[in-house]
Amino acid sequence: MLQGKRFVICGISRLAVRVARALAVLNAEVVVLRRPGDSEAFVRLLPPDTRVLESHADEDIRRLLDAGAAEATCLLALGDDDLDNLRAAVAAHTAAPDLPVVLRTFDPGLADQLEQGLNIRRAYSMSALAAPAFIAAACGDEVLETLRLGDSEVPVCRLAVRAGSPLLGCTPAQVKSRFGCGVLGRAAADASDWRPVLGTGVDAPLAEGESVLVGGPLSHVLRVICRNAGWLRDGKHKRRRAARPAARVPHLRRRTLLPVVAASLSAVLLLSIAVFSHALHLRPVDAIYFVITTATTTGYGDISLKDGPDWLKLFGCVVMLSGGALLGILFSYLAALATAERLDETMGRRAGRMSGHVVLAGLGNLGYRVARLLTEQGMEVVVLEMAANARFAEAVRSLAPVLTGDARLPENLERASVREAAAFLGCTNDDLANIQACLHVRRVNPDATIIARVFDDALAERLTEAFAIDQALSASQCAVGAFVGAATDERALRPLHVGSLELIACRYTVANPLAASDVHEWRARGVRILAFRAHGGTIQPPSDLGDALQTGDEIILCGPADAVQAIMANG
Repeated sequence: MLQGKRFVICGISRLAVRVARALAVLNAEVVVLRRPGDSEAFVRLLPPDTRVLESHADEDIRRLLDAGAAEATCLLALGDDDLDNLRAAVAAHTAAPDLPVVLRTFDPGLADQLEQGLNIRRAYSMSALAAPAFIAAACGDEVLETLRLGDSEVPVCRLAVRAGSPLLGCTPAQVKSRFGCGVLGRAAADASDWRPVLGTGVDAPLAEGESVLVGGPLSHVLRVICRNAGWLRDGKHKRRRAARPAARVPHLRRRTLLPVVAASLSAVLLLSIAVFSHALHLRPVDAIYFVITTATTTGYGDISLKDGPDWLKLFGCVVMLSGGALLGILFSYLAALATAERLDETMGRRAGRMSGHVVLAGLGNLGYRVARLLTEQGMEVVVLEMAANARFAEAVRSLAPVLTGDARLPENLERASVREAAAFLGCTNDDLANIQACLHVRRVNPDATIIARVFDDALAERLTEAFAIDQALSASQCAVGAFVGAATDERALRPLHVGSLELIACRYTVANPLAASDVHEWRARGVRILAFRAHGGTIQPPSDLGDALQTGDEIILCGPADAVQAIMANG
């Protein structure tokens, strides 16, 4: 319990509400700094005893001191705006230099570079933590926790071995060598008696219907999940391209100044009507006529500036240049509209030829992560996104068809060939839109696996019972364990409860060289290394691990709680 410990949360979001509730259950004192524009609806969802303080960006330091940051256990920057979260971390370092910070950001790698300077204990992306859970749910499995090592995630997943699965007949050791994943626990078909993998369980082959707990680097775990579900079996789903590296930050669409430039040029032309009307003594209609002929450089000669003063001739030059530039902008805009329409038609034709694919609604942070992970595994994906200029549309369009349209409309779902889809994932930020789209899909495709993103837990439970939605998940619920674990424990231990099996997963930095005998002793006690990173390099699966670990190597450990805690205590 956290009685007497204070936690300061900056920013109010769905994730902030989840974290505040989780800390309140542990009897912690929670103080929330509310920014202008934060949703009032989320404020009402905070625990009753939560102290809420209004804060502006220019007074963060003062408000942090008012919130008692100097005596706080941890600060969590959990707003929806990454820049605001980074500002909060900088302000916290000024107000209380020793205060640990847990940071929410789309690009945790950026925060890692600032880790020492800003005392950032952990930095997580909510969408990166949640995306594996949505994919596993679409395959009928469950991600229990997702940890992070280097620039990649390490999920721990519970799955049932299905008929025709490549896991059938494999021993845990063979799963590690063939698929790069560690097997942590197993249970009979009824999942009533979970047990760690040690002793004779290491050499016992997996049987159909048996439940297993696997973990490893994200790409390896997703490969096991998809193949176990039959999505990547020989035949229907061949890999269309080599697997790409772990998700990286996309090239973001830059804001353009063209609207401002076009408005300025239009203002110059409007001003020139008044100027020429006054200087050349023209009627308003004649002045408009002359401006148009000058701007388009038509030059009929019936009205000219030949006898006008020098300043008027120079002004005429400005009008000609402005008109030419404005015409260029106009034609480029019309060409862009035609190209976008042609591209949407092309994407629609690609989608119309698909079968057994995944239809994804919503291309926000979560939708982008899910689409990228699925395409990296070789799955065919069609994306429906309402906004034509969505942030990630350009990045995803090179991987999968991106159709512009509202997923709630049946005609748009038909464009995405939802009748032939294997699964549908409603991942927009609008819970109602996700539910409506899922209900339409269920009517036209009763066999599809349907996953809805829903924030309200009670509503999510009713949806699965009343509307035949296979599973309703919340991205914030999938990620809350990581943020709370990092805030309450500097080692960020993550407890896993699977039946009667009590496990702990964590990131561990090797302080002293470990011989092969030490690693074998860990394995004998049921502790598995799920991933490792040598000397700050890239993340590697456990199958690539040699016989020993060197000082500075980072690993993800998971195993029985008492065994992992003993390892952590011995440093």
